[in-house]
Amino acid sequence: MRFTLWLSVVSAGLGVFAVHGQGDPSAGNRFQFRTPHQIAYRLTGDEALSRAVAGERIEWLAARIDGNSTNRVELGSRMVLQLQAADDLKRLIEGRPLELSRVVRSNLFILQAPDALTAVREASRLAALAEVMASCPVIRRHDTQHGPYAPRSNDPFAIPFFSGASQTYDAQWPIENRDGSSIRLGLDLNVMAAWPYSFGQGVTVAVADSGLEMNHPELVARLAGAPHYNFVTQTDTNAGPLGGDNQSDPLLRHWAHGTSVAGFIAAERDNGRGMAGIAPLAQLASWMIYTTNGSLVSDERLMDMYGYAADIVDVQNHSWGAGNGLRQQDGPSLLEQLGIEDAITLGRGGRGIVMVRAVGNDREIAASGNDDRYPNSPYVIAVAAVGKGGRAAYYSEPGACLLVGAPGGGADSPQGLFTLDLVGTRGVTSIYIFSGDLNDYNFGVQGFIGTSAAAPQVSGIVALILSVNTNLTYRDVQQILALSARHWDVADPDLSTNSAGLVVSHNVGFGVPDAAHAVWLARMWSNRPPLATLTLTDNQPLAIPDSGLRVEVSGSNIPPALASMAAFPTFTPGMDEPTSELALVDIGTATSVPAVNLTNKGALILRDTTPFTTKIANAAQAGAAFAVIYNFTNAGGFNLELVANTEYSPIPTVFIGNTSGEGLKGLFETNNSALARLNLVSAEKVFSVNSTLLCEQVGVRVQTDHPVRGDLRITLRSPQGTRSVLQHFNDDTNPGPTDWTYWTTHHFLESSAGDWTVSITDQFGGAVGNNFGVSLILRGTQITDTDRDGLDDPWETNRLGSLMFGPKDDPDADGFANAREQVMDTNPQTSDLLATPDLSRWGLFGSQMMRLSWPSAPQYHYEILGGSNVNDLNVITNLPGGFPETELFVPFTPAQNGFFKVRAFQAP
Repeated sequence: MRFTLWLSVVSAGLGVFAVHGQGDPSAGNRFQFRTPHQIAYRLTGDEALSRAVAGERIEWLAARIDGNSTNRVELGSRMVLQLQAADDLKRLIEGRPLELSRVVRSNLFILQAPDALTAVREASRLAALAEVMASCPVIRRHDTQHGPYAPRSNDPFAIPFFSGASQTYDAQWPIENRDGSSIRLGLDLNVMAAWPYSFGQGVTVAVADSGLEMNHPELVARLAGAPHYNFVTQTDTNAGPLGGDNQSDPLLRHWAHGTSVAGFIAAERDNGRGMAGIAPLAQLASWMIYTTNGSLVSDERLMDMYGYAADIVDVQNHSWGAGNGLRQQDGPSLLEQLGIEDAITLGRGGRGIVMVRAVGNDREIAASGNDDRYPNSPYVIAVAAVGKGGRAAYYSEPGACLLVGAPGGGADSPQGLFTLDLVGTRGVTSIYIFSGDLNDYNFGVQGFIGTSAAAPQVSGIVALILSVNTNLTYRDVQQILALSARHWDVADPDLSTNSAGLVVSHNVGFGVPDAAHAVWLARMWSNRPPLATLTLTDNQPLAIPDSGLRVEVSGSNIPPALASMAAFPTFTPGMDEPTSELALVDIGTATSVPAVNLTNKGALILRDTTPFTTKIANAAQAGAAFAVIYNFTNAGGFNLELVANTEYSPIPTVFIGNTSGEGLKGLFETNNSALARLNLVSAEKVFSVNSTLLCEQVGVRVQTDHPVRGDLRITLRSPQGTRSVLQHFNDDTNPGPTDWTYWTTHHFLESSAGDWTVSITDQFGGAVGNNFGVSLILRGTQITDTDRDGLDDPWETNRLGSLMFGPKDDPDADGFANAREQVMDTNPQTSDLLATPDLSRWGLFGSQMMRLSWPSAPQYHYEILGGSNVNDLNVITNLPGGFPETELFVPFTPAQNGFFKVRAFQAP
């Protein structure tokens, strides 16, 4: 065992898998393929394999990636072949047991073998040829649905969630989180304020999942006439779930998943039943992608899925993945990637299918969305899950690829989210004896939990957006979501503000979208200019220094053993820049806030049974700038620990061994000249960019020969100083990254001009490797930007009269900085938001009130007047402004308040 994962005070061992040597593909059951990168699989399943070897024609053979015992796939009797020259096909398969079945591209083919074992052998044979770019069997993965149901309660649970009960509103708090008197209780998606403009009508959302319940009363109207398809049977009929949802059988539990996902998107509104979807007039297409044994259809069928009905479907929701709870890098096959690219370039008349993807639920085992090529893509909207307080859910994977977050349930409450179940007693709630409609819904401890729940809520918002502006491209939608999002968890230490003024984190991207603000942006949005891409590559070999995370000590008479010590990482933010050199103060076990003032000092802490997070928080409260925790024993060697659950700790922290810790303690007690700092010694590649793009997603392709990928931390720093963490330390013991492209959203609207720095740090000793190639991939729109501030010079001159303003400036004080005004194509010197109040009826649980709202900014105060005579209005109240809107709830009494007026005043 390399290390132990510490979640609190209890350790849980993580397995380590040996990586086999290359060997002879014809020997045993190990086969080497190209995808187009080299990858080896071992055939498993002794019975089926024995029958295949004996000559029986087996259609699918179980396999796993060589060196990893848990990544299960099935290899089929069809194979993928991509050639340098298409003319070579006839020569390569002549006389072989292969037939051409399908031409995917001019040089990419699907070949049919008589059985799976033949396909495996032929694919391995062809993969060794120089003229072959890719050769592998068609793959069927065992997936992970990103929305597990909550564990079954031991006690019966029955609360009426229907009309007239206060629990109804609480159960659907993501739509609008208020009590019966209109007081906001916390985070929501502000959907009620978007519904006056759109219910999603005219938009079709495809739910690629376990099938939708075609006769569910909440879905019948929404499913009518949509392009349903069963990719298992390859028919447009019977795209509903194949079974019930048996809580005791994991293979049967997932059949309600697709129906539950669909409920968040477009459950019927105003039908007197249990819930409403976010876009309740959108159409839903059911796409069945699961076989009867719970595995995904083949990658060939998934390729077809992405492009299916591309002239009808506007949005695809993908609340599934194929990671199987692993930290290793994996994702769509070559065929799937081609399908995704076709959907983006050809779908919706070239505007691109909008793809919404759940990031995954494996945060607790240090998984990252950037290691999963499904959410780690510039083509998709990667969605995190948040709790009621806005903090990323305990299961929601972080990643620089995240765009936004949405409620996921179960994060800061034992209950899941309210949504649809299979009809009657076939679903998740069948363990209870309910009468009537209650069996058709999930709720309470059986409510829906996971990023699977977060993604369809964003899909619903996208449907609202496209309903008011059908001309938007997939890139337009991504930017509207980013600009409409806000952070509710302001205590997240990972929050940073990029040079365009956008606040972003690795936990929830740009925050939680405000549906009303997104719809407002969509109504006035002009299409962004065509996409430009710039790629710079550095293939100069560069050694990666071993044990690069260090505690460094300077001063007089410092023992060599204490001058620079290897440290073990935590997940605390702020680890990428050297800390200041400070005195280190021993505060013991830090079980409480120390009495000593640690301002401008570091804290040295002894590990005991107290959680690491408590120790770090106590040191920070005393003013410490950073912390060094050392172990209480040297038993088992260096005995370093992976300090998990520390991503929300307020100060940078590392972990060291007992000998080093005791040495530091003695040194700083006797040497007044000693100063310590935390530092990363990294291999760095710097790319000097002269072109001026207004950035969207930025990619970094990394190629190494490092024998243990999980030892590495990889980051990207923009010319403006914004840093994206592309890979953090984890326990993936496979080599790499051999060839992986990481994507980040954190540089949206920054200028591309200047020096970009890719840093690779080896944070665990013993395994040494080299970087053989790094490519920087910049996506965005071309601008003329001589001062490199991210504002187009002609736009600045025409709109602002000079180049003296910056992207974060807000000359008209309307809450929209220049960077936003530029992409919104609005006037940065004239506010268009101050005189557009909206009045809508707001009734809840018998209460009759009106919701008066208006776009606003913190720089203003607002005077609200009302009355029955438009020429004689009285002041009702004065309110400070907020962003993006301010609201006031007033009684619904037309005789007294038939007219309202809002006046803005510059705040003092």
